Amino acid sequence: MITVRYIWPGKVKINRICQICLIGLSLVSPVIQAQDAYTVALEQVKNQLCNDHETVEQFLERKLKPSHRDLGWQIFKTDDGAYDVERTFLISKSMEMRYRWRVNPDGRLSAVNQRSQTLCS
Repeated sequence: MITVRYIWPGKVKINRICQICLIGLSLVSPVIQAQDAYTVALEQVKNQLCNDHETVEQFLERKLKPSHRDLGWQIFKTDDGAYDVERTFLISKSMEMRYRWRVNPDGRLSAVNQRSQTLCS
């Protein structure tokens, strides 16, 4: 028969471990929250409905990606807490086509430039 003995750390050691864990979580959590806010803003723009029940992402993939070089999505945080989400395509060596939307802190979505305003109309 085998006997297994469990040795529990003392109360002081457990408190110290908890303090270290809480400090580590407080350092990491703002980074995780910021990434989530960026992701939420990006997904909100990508999933905005256009004509014919197509999303912005589907429309751009179908209409522009086959004929232009896709430079991808970029997200910028503004001073007022909103996020500007931009999709860029390269038309020629020196000319880019940009579509830009703003996601306000309350979740409202609005087109920032003329291209994004007329994208789905």
